[in-house]
Amino acid sequence: MPTFVYEKLVRNNIPSFHDEAGHKSTVKKLEGSELTSALTAKLHEEADEVNAALTQDELIEELADVQQVIEDLCLTNNIPKEQLLEVMTKKSERKGGFSEGYYIETVTMPNEDDKWVTYCRNAPDKYPEIK
Repeated sequence: MPTFVYEKLVRNNIPSFHDEAGHKSTVKKLEGSELTSALTAKLHEEADEVNAALTQDELIEELADVQQVIEDLCLTNNIPKEQLLEVMTKKSERKGGFSEGYYIETVTMPNEDDKWVTYCRNAPDKYPEIK
């Protein structure tokens, strides 16, 4: 009998699908920070699947999965959907969205005292400094 390692969060009904098919699954129920961590990993997985979508229908399916994970992250962390939408709206009004495709390659900051110099230096993995 072949056995496969899943080691990932699955949709709520998937274990019963395996049961109905006569499969034996080892399942554990995650809660709290363990669930949040698994949901975050699932978000990365689903985002990769968005990138790999080959058709419009696949893209829609994967975006729906991303949206589901976001909603479940909010639910498990007691973040009301309205609060998420409010923050998204405020950020969009202030900073805009991403649809115009601006991609910054480098930023030179002539003043060492600039708050953004400190911000970037505090996250060297995210913003490596060119010396």
